[in-house]
Amino acid sequence: MIHAERIGHVVIKVRNLERSRKFYTEILGMDVMMEIPAIRGLFLANNRRDHHEIALFEVGPEADGLHGRQIGLSHIAFRLRNEQDLRAAYKEFKEKDVPISFTVDHGVTKSIYFRDPDGHELEVYVDNSPEEIAKFPNPYMGTAKLDFAQADPGLMDAMATLGIGNS
Repeated sequence: MIHAERIGHVVIKVRNLERSRKFYTEILGMDVMMEIPAIRGLFLANNRRDHHEIALFEVGPEADGLHGRQIGLSHIAFRLRNEQDLRAAYKEFKEKDVPISFTVDHGVTKSIYFRDPDGHELEVYVDNSPEEIAKFPNPYMGTAKLDFAQADPGLMDAMATLGIGNS
């Protein structure tokens, strides 16, 4: 049996490398570790701690878009240090007109979901304390909106849009 230490990196196909570079560096604060123009590839890491955590490869403007009811990756999550950082991320998204898909206190985490320029769903989150987690009957099934984002959609709003949970 294989026992990986952790997930090492994720590779994302994008339509426009420059547009995605701007998003991942200017909105998410990732560092460019290497660019290889010959293959239209860009390698990014948080805090320069790895050779890359995300790689972006341009596939061109005519590439098919994402479809909600298909198999594949649902989202990529970025863990933040604390709730203050989560609130700062929310403020940054608002200032830079990044649309919020939804926010949720899952129980185990407080999360903000949003999309990159190609529609890939991303999440920034902070782990809740053990005391907070203990308040939930099922700490993976919390559905409340974040208290500082009441004007934005919550998880239940997003599910209703997809027709999930409606009997």
